[in-house]
Amino acid sequence: MNDKRMISAFSIMETIVGMAITAIIMSIIFVVFSIVTERMMDYKSQNELICDLNRLTYSINKDIFENEKMTFFDNEITFKSYTGENIKYSFQEDYMLRNNEIFIDTFKIKLKQLTIDTLKNKSEQFVFQRLKLNIEVNENKMDLKFYKRIYANELLKKFKD
Repeated sequence: MNDKRMISAFSIMETIVGMAITAIIMSIIFVVFSIVTERMMDYKSQNELICDLNRLTYSINKDIFENEKMTFFDNEITFKSYTGENIKYSFQEDYMLRNNEIFIDTFKIKLKQLTIDTLKNKSEQFVFQRLKLNIEVNENKMDLKFYKRIYANELLKKFKD
């Protein structure tokens, strides 16, 4: 009769051992999760930087080939379109801004040096404006070079003025 009243259950020692094992497993999972999260954040920041660099090169190339004139004044490049619209690139210490009449785009790229000069091709038949951006990406310095062809009517305009 005594056996019918006993209920089978865990002892206190079995419960404590189970909780200790669970705590060890949870701490290992937490450490692994922290490491994976940190790696993902590093990957995200590198990916954002590469995306900014790709967007910047695409935007400048597009503006060079779709606009009539490129001028540089006081740390700012202005592209004037055939319709009179202006697109401005402003260069700050840690980022660049592309200001269109519709929206402003931000590129988190450090500009070290900017030069604009004029040069001719090897046959000296065509004249180009060269835009050279010396930037820092992931603590590495690199040059981006863009070329805009200057047509004869623009060259003649300079002589008339």
